[in-house]
This record gives sequence, structure tokens and C-alpha cells, in this order.
Amino acid sequence: MPRPEQKIIQLTIDGREVRAPEGEMLVDAAKYGDVEIPYFCYQPKLGHPVGACRMCLVEIEGIPKLQTSCSTPVKDGMVVHTQTERVHHAQNAIVEFLLVNHPLDCPVCDKGGECPLQDITFGWGLGRSRFIEPKRHFVKPLALSPVIAIDRERCILCYRCVRFSQEIAEDYQLIFAERGADTFVATYDGHPY
Repeated sequence: MPRPEQKIIQLTIDGREVRAPEGEMLVDAAKYGDVEIPYFCYQPKLGHPVGACRMCLVEIEGIPKLQTSCSTPVKDGMVVHTQTERVHHAQNAIVEFLLVNHPLDCPVCDKGGECPLQDITFGWGLGRSRFIEPKRHFVKPLALSPVIAIDRERCILCYRCVRFSQEIAEDYQLIFAERGADTFVATYDGHPY
């Protein structure tokens, strides 16, 4: 049985005409126009995007608030701006908040040089922080299972591991515990599973 044809629509991203399949998420459609939109939480193989990290915020003409490009499907005639002052201000703030509790030891980190947070910080961050409060500290590494451990001081709460556990593995052991600034990844019952 042949696959149904996808309707190709046209939209404008940063002044570039982009053609993409109707309904595709804006963050993916931007790649057709060589426009890079930063993100942490988005993973196309998972279910419906949640926009948890807010890093992919963009301006869409006709919509007053910034929108998450990872959870916004493209529409014909849509006009999107990723380089406005408003978008840059939001992205700078997101990076700054992510680094509030993240150790700033990139030169000695195992992931130094191949870290998405490091790349996005250099590309979209302010380059400095206004926060002087002490960072959170956790017992590390924390065993989530006999073969998986997490360093919660490096976790940026992107939600991908929790979503993978729940949507792909159908195992609801990984959760976000607490709320707001106290949120952290944990196991459902607090013990390794």
C-alpha cells in the first residue's frame, strides 16, 4: 500500500523561504532553511513534544507571545523570527538559569568539547552570570539502577530521560521530584530500580 503524500507548505524563517511537510515541528522545518534553533528537551523519536527547556523559543508573526518551536507545527504562510532581540533575551535568560546550579568546570569535565550545554552556552548565552548564590550539591553519583548512575549536579532537567523511561521503555520509575528550583530527577520510590 503506498504511503499517503505529504502536503508541502511554504513558510518564512528569518527572511528565508522554507518548504517543509505540513505539520512538521518548526524546529525541524528550520533545518531545511539552514536555520539553527537551539534546544535541549526535544527528541523527535519521543511522543508529543513538551517544550520543557524553553530554549527553542521563537517569534511568530500574529502571535503575541514567544512560542516553543519544538512543539509548534508549521503552517502555510507562517512567518517566524529567530534572531530578534526578544528571542535573544529569552535564550540568554534560559542559559543563565540552567547554569545557576551547573558546575562550571568544562575544562576538566568528561564531556568538555562535546557537550550540548557548552555549545549552546557559547552560541546563545550571555557569557556571564549575575547569580552569586551557592550552587546546589547532591550525593554523586546516584545509582538509578544497577547499570545507570546520574550526576544530578550536571543534570539540566531537560526531561528526556524521564520521557524515554515512560514513553519508550514504558517504565514509570524515573520522575521529577519536588517542584520549582528544588526539582531533581529521582526514582519513583527513591531506591534504585
